[in-house]
Amino acid sequence: MKNRLVLTLLTCAVSISAVACAGIASAGSGSRKDDVQESTAIASTEAAAVGTSETEMSTEISDDVAAEVSAEEDRQEIVADENGVLSNGLFTITMPKEVEGTYLAYATDNRISVYEKSANEAGFGGFTFSVEAYKEPSEYAGGMDTKVGEMTTADGTVYDVTRSYPSDVQWDYTKGDEMPAEYEALYDGAEDIIKTLGCDGGNFTFGAGTKGEDLYSDVIAQLKKAIDEKWDASKLEENNMSPMYYSVEKPGFAYKDINHDGIDELLVGEIADGEMKGVVYDIYTMVDRSPAHVLSGSGRDRYYIQDGGLVVNVQSGGAGMTCYNTFDIEPNTTNLLQQVGIKYDSYENEKSPWFVTYSDPVEDKWESISEEEYNSRLEIMEDIDRIDFTPLSKN
Repeated sequence: MKNRLVLTLLTCAVSISAVACAGIASAGSGSRKDDVQESTAIASTEAAAVGTSETEMSTEISDDVAAEVSAEEDRQEIVADENGVLSNGLFTITMPKEVEGTYLAYATDNRISVYEKSANEAGFGGFTFSVEAYKEPSEYAGGMDTKVGEMTTADGTVYDVTRSYPSDVQWDYTKGDEMPAEYEALYDGAEDIIKTLGCDGGNFTFGAGTKGEDLYSDVIAQLKKAIDEKWDASKLEENNMSPMYYSVEKPGFAYKDINHDGIDELLVGEIADGEMKGVVYDIYTMVDRSPAHVLSGSGRDRYYIQDGGLVVNVQSGGAGMTCYNTFDIEPNTTNLLQQVGIKYDSYENEKSPWFVTYSDPVEDKWESISEEEYNSRLEIMEDIDRIDFTPLSKN
């Protein structure tokens, strides 16, 4: 698992790093920069709450230290040439003239990391971004790396190119909540810098291997064939498709990066209104650069996508039982990671039918909760993305 820089409060037994990082770790649909700035305010508030001066806070390297601050023997400081080119021997990136003198750069065999110089020298980390190249998606999946494209070297080897973000505040937060201009120029300029990536005798394509329209054409073609030929429910299930397409009038599809690894998933559902708008009957993801089927739903076992990207499963067992479970899709796998589940089950307990679980649904472990807590959690569960699917017929 990729490591992270953790902001810790030196004189307090309670670390604020979990608080500061929580907003960033949940980022997906919003701006990462906004989340980092929000965590600055949280850090300052927490420090005040325990009566600790901000000057008593510093950067600590935890057991989960990010690869960009790995042991000194694993990385070396590098200096740009007269054209602003940084190289680690595998690939190069070119730094803009306007940021000259404001940054430090370090390299490993597959990574170049860029730090804002003044923040780093003042002891606040200063990490702004890193760019990495991996032969196998499994080498980075599940960490802080987000795929941004693919590089092919002169010998034909394909690499996933990724960007890593800071997981917490990396500038001098004691002087304000806003990113300093020099830090912001590097952080916001990362994408344009990565687009300059080159390798001797090879090529790099920004966005390659990340966009649904480039990844799932064969899956879409198979779905269209199944619907056009009116496959029955049994044949659909035999081919890892929802049996619902046998009766759905307007099937559609959408692409969305729901697990925030930089790579789109394929969502197939029904073009509908009301409660059924946004219902998903099949999800596909990429595993080792190939499409893979994650799940299928049905009429009483439906799936939706929350705005933040979690998969919501809604199961109905009649008027007396409705169950909601949320999952995340583990990057580069078809594994569903259980988050939290709630259910209303008057068959189980007529007087107190509200339950919560944090376990895998297969374990069927439920705890009683109050009606108020149930309703509060239900409101979150029902905050779903009412996806506007594209008709399969238009693909």
